[in-house]
Amino acid sequence: MITSTQPLLVVDGVSKSFGSNHVLKDISLTIRRGDVTCIIGASGSGKSTLLRCLNRLETPDSGVVYLDGCPVGMKWEKNKLYEMHPKELAAQRQAMGMVFQGFHLFPHLTALENIMQAPLTVKKEKYEDSRKAGMELLDRVGLVEKARFYPHQLSGGQQQRIAIARSLAMKPKVMLFDEPTSALDPELVGEVLWVMKSLAQDGMTMAVVTHEMAFARDVANHVVFMDGGYIVEEGAPESVIGNPQHERTKSFLSRV
Repeated sequence: MITSTQPLLVVDGVSKSFGSNHVLKDISLTIRRGDVTCIIGASGSGKSTLLRCLNRLETPDSGVVYLDGCPVGMKWEKNKLYEMHPKELAAQRQAMGMVFQGFHLFPHLTALENIMQAPLTVKKEKYEDSRKAGMELLDRVGLVEKARFYPHQLSGGQQQRIAIARSLAMKPKVMLFDEPTSALDPELVGEVLWVMKSLAQDGMTMAVVTHEMAFARDVANHVVFMDGGYIVEEGAPESVIGNPQHERTKSFLSRV
């Protein structure tokens, strides 16, 4: 039975290698409902791979990720875990919205149509219901006036906000952000962070790989510092960012 006190996401002993490169080393992590967890660290520390293991875009070599107490990409049969059928995994992934560095919008669809696409095709929603929800999401990300614009007519920040709205259209339990502002010009970063802050204020559970230390300090309630495939330090932002205990954390923060 799922209870409100049960953590939403649990990472239990996850490891991942690419050839001889051991990217994740026995990672364990708990994300509670309503948490904003920011994952920080230098490039190559394993942050994005960890995020991609959460929804099984990368398959862990060992360990299990649990969503609402259910193993992600796996199912129990006769007290053993086996790989899910891809269709079952696709259904499970609907509960986890994902926003990447790139926007990956459909270029031939308008902003509104990009948001409506998945509810229409995957959830088989009625057109008018999907359109109404899509317009509400455009309003939520501050882009109602861009409903009929195509991606090439939008700035990078606007495209990323549409990508966020598109993920929200599936009504996920958790939003995963993989450095969502890293591909943007500096003057466009703020508009995307504004949307993410509003989601946090609304209680959305979020896991965010980011280099935006101000966002991690001001919005997150849980910060994870990774280095060399390990979680070196984690805790409240005032602890990890404001008063780090490990030398590797101190060294990283001194450079950003």
